[in-house]
Amino acid sequence: MENNTPGKSIFGNLHHVGVIVKDMEKTIAYLTSIGIGPFGMPGGPLFVDIPFKGELRGKPAEWKVKISVARLGDVELELLQPSGGESALQEFLDDNGEGIHHIGFTTNDLESDVKDLVDQGVRVLTSAKSDKGGFAYFETDVIGGIVTELRQM
Repeated sequence: MENNTPGKSIFGNLHHVGVIVKDMEKTIAYLTSIGIGPFGMPGGPLFVDIPFKGELRGKPAEWKVKISVARLGDVELELLQPSGGESALQEFLDDNGEGIHHIGFTTNDLESDVKDLVDQGVRVLTSAKSDKGGFAYFETDVIGGIVTELRQM
């Protein structure tokens, strides 16, 4: 059988699974009660509420998201509760309810990888950059139903 494996994938470093929730505290309490966790953020808080300034479908956007994570082996379970502003996460919650939203991968060159995917016809759903890195979610849910994220730490 011929090997048609393309070059190294942009999506080679699985980092987390992102799950949209309606109530962060209630979700953490339930998941912890069945043995998933512990949840928390660097520095000790159970969750953080982070403001973002970026783009949503190519237009400027600002939003806030409550975030908490738990290690599951080599991968994080990332809980996300939209907490203000227009966001892809709030759209997902409104349209679908709670559930798996995306799978997240890390990259060392977000800008280049975004360009490569856009050049292949993949559309950016939402993105934001900071002095510590940034992220981009891609509209890869057209087949399979799951958005992908690239994050530069």
